Amino acid sequence: MRSVIGICIAVCCALVMVSSVAFANECPMGKNKAMPMRGKMSREMDKDTIFCHKASMALAKATELGLSADQIDKIKTLKFSVEKSVIKEDADIKSLALDIKEAIGAYISLKKILTPDQLKNFKGMCDAGMKGRHKEGKEKKGAVE
Repeated sequence: MRSVIGICIAVCCALVMVSSVAFANECPMGKNKAMPMRGKMSREMDKDTIFCHKASMALAKATELGLSADQIDKIKTLKFSVEKSVIKEDADIKSLALDIKEAIGAYISLKKILTPDQLKNFKGMCDAGMKGRHKEGKEKKGAVE
């Protein structure tokens, strides 16, 4: 009986310790809420966002830093070019995602055209082709070494 109670107590203690570690990541204490977040990156920021934040801070504190009008213009121009490049990169990523989606849709359409027997044979051919490429890659590595 004592061993059962001891095991139950040990299990409860372990659960309490594990749950406290699991909930520690969700604690908002110590997180800087003023810094902007992009997309799904809730706990980390990309370098572009960090740069824009620091450039904005430098511009906001221009008089305290003793920035000249030329320095302020250079910071504004640099920040603008970084923001512009981020917008272009995001658009390129979205465009590429659409291209990939379309290609996947084309493959699904190809599979619908084939009969079940043809599809089975086609998959076998594709698998054989991939194995052949894998084998060729190993042979090329062996020749180089």
